[in-house]
This record gives sequence, C-alpha cells and structure tokens, in this order.
Amino acid sequence: MLGFSVLLVCLAAIIGWSAAAKAGATPRCANDTEVIDYILYDTSLHYNQYKIPAIPVDVRVEMWVQEITSVSEMTQDFQIDVYMNEFWQDPGLVYDHLNPCHRNISFDYTMLETIWTPNTCFVNSKTAQIHKSPFVNIFLMVFPNGSIWSNWRIKTTGPCEMDLSKFPMDSIDCNLVFESFNYNNKEVRMRWTDVQIDIFKAIELPDFSMVHYYVNNSAKQYAAGSWDELSVKFLFRRRYGWYLLQGYIPTYMTTFISWIPFYLGPRAIPARTMIGAIDVWMMGGIFFVFASLVELALIGFSMRKEDKPAQTKRPTRRWNLSGGSTEPAPPTPRLKRGETMDLYARILFPCAYSFYNFVYWGIYMRSALQNATV
Repeated sequence: MLGFSVLLVCLAAIIGWSAAAKAGATPRCANDTEVIDYILYDTSLHYNQYKIPAIPVDVRVEMWVQEITSVSEMTQDFQIDVYMNEFWQDPGLVYDHLNPCHRNISFDYTMLETIWTPNTCFVNSKTAQIHKSPFVNIFLMVFPNGSIWSNWRIKTTGPCEMDLSKFPMDSIDCNLVFESFNYNNKEVRMRWTDVQIDIFKAIELPDFSMVHYYVNNSAKQYAAGSWDELSVKFLFRRRYGWYLLQGYIPTYMTTFISWIPFYLGPRAIPARTMIGAIDVWMMGGIFFVFASLVELALIGFSMRKEDKPAQTKRPTRRWNLSGGSTEPAPPTPRLKRGETMDLYARILFPCAYSFYNFVYWGIYMRSALQNATV
C-alpha cells in the first residue's frame, strides 16, 4: 500500500514538471519547409488563383531604373532596363498562425503561375522582354500576413516625342505607361509608392543626358471601364558639344576665311573651301560664303570693264591773256569700282553676319534656358 502511494506521488510530480516545462518553454516555430508545404499544398485545397483576393486589390508600384541604353531619332523610341516592383496583399496566403521562424519566404517565377497576380504590363511599349541571365529574373516574396512583393527585371522599348526644329538645342520626351491588363480600377487600384522612381546612376548617353523625370497617376477610360494608369516621362537634353566642335566652329572658320579677299584687293580671288551643312545654321553660313563669291564675281566683271583702253581726246592748250599757255589741270584720283565694293563689303558682311548670329543664338539660347528651368 505504501509503495502504491509513493508511485502516485511520483507520477503527480512528473505531470507537474511537464506542465511547468510546457508553460515556461519557448513555442516551437515552423521552419521554411513547413511553411512552403503549407502554402503550396495545404492552401491549394481552398485557394483559387483566378479569384480576386479583395474588391478592390490595392497594388503599389515602384520602378528601379538600371540603365537607359539608347535614344533613337530614327525610330523615335528609347530602350530602358528596369526593375518593376509590385506590392499587394492576398488573404489566402496568410501563414502567420504557423509561427514561422523567418518573417518571409522567397520563391522563383514558377510561383506566379499558382497564385493570383494583377497582370500588369507596359501598355505603350513597342517591345518588352524579361531578362534571362542565366535564369528568368523574377523574384517573389510572401510575408506571414499575406503581403506579396513581386520584382521582375525587364528590358523594354518605349515611344518618344521629338521636335527637331530646335536641333541641336532640342529636348526629347520619352514615356512608359504601366497598368493592369485584365482588371479595371473597380477591381485593381494602381498607385505609386512613396519612392516612385529610383535611378541607380546618372544617365549619360553619347548624344543625350537625362535631366529629369515626371510621374503621374491617372485614369484611362476604355469600353470595359476605367483603368488606373501609372506613367513616367523621361526628359533628355541633347549634348550639343559635339555639334559645336564638328559643325558650328568649322562654319565660323569657313565664313571668316571667305572675308579675307576683301583685304587683298580686287584682283585676288582665291579658292574657297565649303563644308557640309547642318540645318539653318549651315545654310546661313553657306549663304554668306556664297554672297562673298558673288561679290568677287562682280568685282572681276567691273575690273574687266575698267581695264579696257578708253578712247580719250588729246588735251588742248589754253592761252591766257598774257600770251602764255596753260596745261590742263590733272584729274582728281578716285577709287575704282572694285575697290569701292570691297570697302563696303568689309563693313556690310561682318555687320550682317553679326546680326544673323544675334538672331540665331537669341532664339536657340532662349530655348536652351527654357529647357534648363523645366
């Protein structure tokens, strides 16, 4: 009897110790394998990837610009490499009740084929492709509360608006429009995050520099309803230093050289060198060079006329009252017609060219200052 009582006491102590240990011990956490099995298999019993998680689903978007590789005037477009980030919440993927050991789980692109996604895309792109180097560059992260972070790296070609009338002091606007392809704004609401755009480095191209960008959130009306559109516009300014060195400065030199004959006399007609034209500037320079050639042609024509022997009458003596004779007075020397034309050309050509420069640079520099203040 005594032995049975001792056995009961020991059993009670063991039970009490077990309860105390359970009460004071840290709860066990679910490892990644258990969480992944739950998401992929347990939730599949009640999860429908074609059903919208909420009405509406709030999708926040963030763009990371890795590189802008080209801006083309010929095709009026630009190429850009970006990381597109999307954030939304799906109650069907909540797993915080499992007490996970880690606060997020990462998946590859195959996970997107088994869950609901907003099906977003660049609706105005000419071409687009997801990078595959060496695998499909799509990243997916699921958090315990059902929040989802989707990130995909893409190269796309978008349209540009160009006005070459101010070349080479012009600017170019290129834009991308991002929206859900399947769901209107009663089902999916699209908006930028607080970060909006993150540019990894300064964008410098051989002919252009990116000076600014603008973001916008608007609604676009279609036959099936209204869609939220997230747009971003990149402003590129042409780098005109090359054109100054290769176009303007040589034109200045050519124009100035064409004025040298004005100081060499009417009989000197040297050869001129012409340089290929660019736009209004080169046409203006060529006009002044052409005008100097016309002036030389007129001088040559007038000189031929003046060089012809003129038939002059023999001067006669005049007798004064005292019986003596007087010689005719010598004629006053005067400038030849060619010399007169050169004299006028020395003044008119530089003045006209200075006025042309004043008008030309006034228009284009005003345009450049307007772009700089944008």
